[in-house]
Amino acid sequence: RIQILFEMNKLCEQVKSELQSTHIMLSYNWTSAKTLCHKIYESLRKYDLPVWMDQAGGIHGSVAGSMADAVENATVMIPFMTEQYEQSKACNQEIEYANALGVSIVPVKAQKTAANGKPYRAKGKLGIITAGKLYIDFTNADEYDEKVVELIINIASEIIDPEKVMKVLHEGDENKADDDSTTTQSYDQRIPITVITKEIEISSNNFQYTEVDFEGPILAVSLIQQLSKTPCIFSESFGFIGNRVWADNGARGKFNVVYTTCRQVKVISDQEESRTIIFQSMHYKYKERIMDRPIKSVELVKQLSKSPCIKDETFGFNGSKLWADKGARGVFKITYA
Repeated sequence: RIQILFEMNKLCEQVKSELQSTHIMLSYNWTSAKTLCHKIYESLRKYDLPVWMDQAGGIHGSVAGSMADAVENATVMIPFMTEQYEQSKACNQEIEYANALGVSIVPVKAQKTAANGKPYRAKGKLGIITAGKLYIDFTNADEYDEKVVELIINIASEIIDPEKVMKVLHEGDENKADDDSTTTQSYDQRIPITVITKEIEISSNNFQYTEVDFEGPILAVSLIQQLSKTPCIFSESFGFIGNRVWADNGARGKFNVVYTTCRQVKVISDQEESRTIIFQSMHYKYKERIMDRPIKSVELVKQLSKSPCIKDETFGFNGSKLWADKGARGVFKITYA
């Protein structure tokens, strides 16, 4: 425990240096996550990290103005994912604004079971913005201390070269005795030992879907420079599926890709068998996308096109292929087989 604390202190010093005069913003719904949010605020402050929380002296003057300032001065936002968060206009405005400004999003799962009795998974705008991101599950109170460590690692990995993060974490392992090999590692098991960062340029020529394969699962993709007139929007015109980075709808740009050669890493947990994406038929032409595994069903969450989105007529699936046609564009929920 002392060694882990030492490693976290070293890592947090690097995080503070990277944040400079900015902060980590906690975004939450009061009704569903206020207690957990305040607890995490106190835990992060123990490491002397600059954290902004509205109920911890963050509000000065008007609420709307203070929230806007908080987002604009944030390098990292931690949204506390719950159904009430999804339904909150204020929470949606916060995360949308943060996403538009390029603030790094590090999600926290704060609800275990949805109202329908199934495992909770973020939907709507929250689901789209956090799609494909590693989140920390804080729904088991007995694992709180371990999850705080995981959260700090995820924050660090968003703003620091992941290889440097892993180097700090493994310095403690190198100092341990050789016969201590049976000790359980206390840092995030989902973050692989070998993390690779690579810059690529990818283009959706003639508004066609295209993808680039990597040798292992992708952890994150971020836009470095937009080269197309068509906007590069995560999950709409670029993104990643499994070990593939994709571009669509005319997007072209330079991207930073973080991936690992460890094929055991999982971005989506075994309990989560669905994801939400924006998909469309450009210029009223047939368009398809190969997902990372066979599809069980596709549901329309919200129609975004003037052309009707009609299941099996203008959108649908075949095996692991999602397709759209005749100008259909919308937010779709994909459930895997």
